[in-house]
Amino acid sequence: MQSAKKYAIIVAVVVALLIIAGLVVAGIFHVLLDVLYIALFLLALLMVTATLFQIYSILMLVRTITTVRDELKPLVSSVQETVGLVKETAQTAGHTVSTIGNTASFASELALRPSVRVVAAAVAGQQMVKVFFGKGHTRSRAEERRQQQLEAMQASAGGE
Repeated sequence: MQSAKKYAIIVAVVVALLIIAGLVVAGIFHVLLDVLYIALFLLALLMVTATLFQIYSILMLVRTITTVRDELKPLVSSVQETVGLVKETAQTAGHTVSTIGNTASFASELALRPSVRVVAAAVAGQQMVKVFFGKGHTRSRAEERRQQQLEAMQASAGGE
């Protein structure tokens, strides 16, 4: 990029020097008015050419926009169809979640709560039987865990 920039600057300076030298030579030979007419003719020709290129580029732009619009219509319809399918899927998923929630609530009320109550009553009855017919007191679970840990530590210390 830097080398291209250097070449462009060099070409611009050379062209500017050639134009200045041409104007000086035309001034010496008293044909400066003819050079002016030729320069104006060339500028007019360049202006017409630039206008034709602009018209061509506008026509190509219109053609491109038409092509894009024609290609975009099937894509938009496809996206709309996909959105419809996604909406249906989301509604189905919502119904499924609602059904699962109702089923879980129903199972909890009819099966789980009574089962938990029966098991709790059985465990409480078992503990009461232990208290009444056991050694006279019951140890808490924390005391049992401490006793198990103490036995495990003694076993590991004795094994070393």
